[in-house]
Amino acid sequence: MPQRVQREIAAAIATGALRPVFVDILHLKGAFIALVLGCWVPYLAARAWRRPSILAEWGFSSVNLKQSFIATSLLAACVLTVLAAVASRRGGVTFHWHMLPLLILYPVWGLFQQLLVQGIVVRPLALGVTPVVSPATAIALSAALFGAVHLPDTTLAAATAVMGLVFTPFYLRWNNLWPLGLFHGWLGVTFYFWCLGRDPWAEFFQGSA
Repeated sequence: MPQRVQREIAAAIATGALRPVFVDILHLKGAFIALVLGCWVPYLAARAWRRPSILAEWGFSSVNLKQSFIATSLLAACVLTVLAAVASRRGGVTFHWHMLPLLILYPVWGLFQQLLVQGIVVRPLALGVTPVVSPATAIALSAALFGAVHLPDTTLAAATAVMGLVFTPFYLRWNNLWPLGLFHGWLGVTFYFWCLGRDPWAEFFQGSA
C-alpha cells in the first residue's frame, strides 16, 4: 500500500480520535468542525485537482446512485419507523424548528464523515488493487470507528456503530457516498431529537460560545 494512502488512513483515524477531546471534554464542537474542515478540505481538493478520477473512486459519482439510493431509503424508512415508535413511547413525535436547518446542514457533515471512513479508510483497505482486509473485516472496522469516535455516549456510539455495519456493505457493493451522507444526516437529526432527547443545534452554539 502506498505510503500516502497509509498516511491518509492514519490521519482519518486521528481525526476521529480528536472528536471526544474537542466535543466531550473541551465542549468546542464548532472549533472541532472548523479544524477538521480547514485541514481536510484543502487537502482533498488538492488531491482531486491533481487526479480528478479520485472523486469517483471515493464515491462521488452517479454510478450505482439509483441502486444505492433505493437500498438506503428503504433502510432509512425502517429506522425512522423505529425511532418514531421510541419517540411515541417517550411522549410523542415532536418537530422543533431547529430540525429544519439541521436537516439541511447535517447531511453535509454526514457526507464528510462517510468520506473519511468509507472513502479514505475502507476503500483502500477492501477495494484496492490488492485488498488488505476482507469485506467482513472492513465492515467491522467501519463500525468500530463510527462507534469509538462517539464515546463516551454509549447510546450514540452503539447507534453509529450499527450505522457503520449497515452502510459499509452498501458502500462496498455500490461505491457511492451520496445516499450514505444524506441519510447519515437525516437519521442523525431524528435520532438526536426523538431518541436522545437532545438538540444538536442548541448544543452547537452553546459549545461554540
